[in-house]
Amino acid sequence: MKDTGDNTAGSGPTIVWERGGMPEREALDEPHIRLRPDGRQLVIDRGTKSKEVDSGDGGHSGQDGGQDIGDKNRDPVAESTITGFSEDSRRRLRNLLHALDRDAGGLFLTLTYQNLDPSSGKAKRDLDVFWKRIRRRWPEAAAVWKMEPHTEGENRGKPHFHGMVFGVEFIPVQWLSKIWHEVTGEEDEMHEKRCVELDPFLNRDGKLQSYIAKYMDKTYDVWPDTEQGDPWHTPGRWWGVLSRKNLPFAEWEDAAIYIGQAEAMKLISELLDEWGVDIPSGVVPPSLTINTRGDPADRLDQILERL
Repeated sequence: MKDTGDNTAGSGPTIVWERGGMPEREALDEPHIRLRPDGRQLVIDRGTKSKEVDSGDGGHSGQDGGQDIGDKNRDPVAESTITGFSEDSRRRLRNLLHALDRDAGGLFLTLTYQNLDPSSGKAKRDLDVFWKRIRRRWPEAAAVWKMEPHTEGENRGKPHFHGMVFGVEFIPVQWLSKIWHEVTGEEDEMHEKRCVELDPFLNRDGKLQSYIAKYMDKTYDVWPDTEQGDPWHTPGRWWGVLSRKNLPFAEWEDAAIYIGQAEAMKLISELLDEWGVDIPSGVVPPSLTINTRGDPADRLDQILERL
């Protein structure tokens, strides 16, 4: 199924064929449109009796799904077959971030290696141990992480992490550097001095989206300079969450806008057609989640003008 995305919405639709994952709200039985007024998402639903409309904030079991690193329910077979950071995985990451409160601030974190060239498994274990130390001091913290390769210079192919940390306004960067240096096992003292970058951000006026575009939105077919059989050719998940329950998800609007089933089907069909999404002839997905660059209420007004 081809999905080129919604240029107006900024990151393309989420099409729900089946229900699953961790529900955040009860789905409504009648066709409706509902939005996250403090987020950047809205959903058009044909109306079902199921428990969830997928908005990207539940658990995912597909490629590069975004579970906590320590999630025992992760599928090791799926993990071992992931090669690149795909377009679908990129979209799931954007879906999750658009579901967050657009006024939630946080810290943008970058973690690097120097002399070591760890395996994917070791790098993620390092991140897991590092996060556990943060969580002991700031139990309300949460983060979304993205693993990336250096693409040039002497560190080409080595991994580094970008992370968006929520729920804490300040962490001493010297303390973070010391902890990451200890966790990685790097021995050069210069690593401790420059292994961590930390910047505060406010998720206002598209700031979150600009961070995504700059640091977390690149796609890769495979890890640089790897071939079949190279451990980094299948690095596993490229992104995930830490302490998911603490992420600042925006609430769904209590009052939905009820529409007829024919109207819901018309809206979903028209939008998918405009975005060039290929679906089986005569088949209309039961739900469509739309990410917006600005206030989802403005996008809602545009959609209602179609009826």
